[in-house]
Amino acid sequence: ILLPAISADLDLSPSQQGLLGSASHWGNIALAIPLSWATSRLSPKWLTAATLTMATGCLFLQSFAPVFIVLLLGRLLFGISNIAQMPARALLTRQWFPPKEVILVNGASNVLFGVVVGGGLVAAPVILDLTDGDWRLTLRIFGFYFAGITALWVILGRERTNEADQNVAASQGLDVIKRALGHRDLWIGGLGFVGSTLSFGAFLAFYPTLMLEDFGISLRLSGAILALGVLVGGIGGMVIAWAASTSGRERLFLQVLGILMIGSNVGMVLTGSVPALFILSFFNGVAWAFFPILITVPFHLPGIRPRELAVAFTFTMMMTSVGTSMGPLITGFLQEAFDDLKLALFLISFTSITLVIAGGALRFNPQRQPAES
Repeated sequence: ILLPAISADLDLSPSQQGLLGSASHWGNIALAIPLSWATSRLSPKWLTAATLTMATGCLFLQSFAPVFIVLLLGRLLFGISNIAQMPARALLTRQWFPPKEVILVNGASNVLFGVVVGGGLVAAPVILDLTDGDWRLTLRIFGFYFAGITALWVILGRERTNEADQNVAASQGLDVIKRALGHRDLWIGGLGFVGSTLSFGAFLAFYPTLMLEDFGISLRLSGAILALGVLVGGIGGMVIAWAASTSGRERLFLQVLGILMIGSNVGMVLTGSVPALFILSFFNGVAWAFFPILITVPFHLPGIRPRELAVAFTFTMMMTSVGTSMGPLITGFLQEAFDDLKLALFLISFTSITLVIAGGALRFNPQRQPAES
C-alpha cells in the first residue's frame, strides 16, 4: 500500500520496488535455521519480547531512511526479527495445547492474522491520506502500535511446563537440525507454501499499483479489496481447521483451495470491475483458509522433540518467506522484461499449483507420536 508513495519519494525503479518488497524475507531465508537452533534453548516469553522490540526499532529506522539502501536495511532487519520469534511460537503452542488442538490453535491465530493484517491494509491508505501522503509518518504510527503490542506481551505473556516433555531426551548440537529436517512431509509442506506465498507476495507489493495505473482504482479501495481477502482467509481458516480436523480430509481441502486460489488470482488481475473484485477477493480469502492445515504439519511429525519442533516450525515459516520474497522480485523482473505489470501478475497467479501438489503428497497424522525418553 505504501509502495507507490515510497517509490515516488525515492524515485525507485520496478526492480528496486521488487527488492524492497522482498527484503524483509531475505534474513528469514538466510538465518532461519541457525537462528532457530540457537534461540530454541531460550525462554519463549522473553525471546518474543526481544524480537518485538527489534521489529519496533526497524519500523522507526525505515521511517527515517534518507536513501534506498537504509530503507532496504530496515526491511531486512525487520524480517530477521520476525523469523527469530518463530521458535518461541512453536514452543509456546506445544507447552499450552495437546496435539489434537494444535490445528484449531493455528486456525485461531489465522483469524488474528486476518484481522490485524486486513486492518492494516485498510488503515494504511487512510492514515496515508490523513498525513497528506507522508509514508514516513505512517510508518512511525505503526511503530508506536508495535511498541504497544510489545508492552502488552511483557505484561501478559506466560509460559508453562508440558508434562509430556519432562522426561524426553533432548537432542544435542547439530542433531537438532538433522532430525528436524529429516522428515519428508516437512519438505512437502514447505513446497506447498512456496508457490502460494509467491503469488501472495507479488499481489501485496504490486496489485495496488496495477489497479491504480490500469483501472484508476484508488489505493484506499485496492487496500480494502486486498483486506477483504485477508480477513476472510483469517476467519475461514478457523472454519476449515475445524472441518479438516473432524473429517480427516486435509489433502482434499488443500487441493480444492489451491485451485480456487489460482482462479481468483487470475480473475483479480483481468477485471477492473469493483464489485467483481470484491467477490473475487472474498473467494481468494476462502482459498487462503488452507493456512492452518499446512502450518500444523511440523507439530505432528513422528517423534518430534521440543527443540526439533522449533527448528521444523521455523523452517516451514522460512519457506513462506522464500515464496513471499521471490514474488515481488520475480514480478518486478517480469514487468521490466514484458513492460506489462498485468501480464507479470497473471503469470505469477499460477504458482499456487504447489498447494495442489502438496495436497496430493502429504500424509496427515492427527496424533503426535511420542518422542524418545
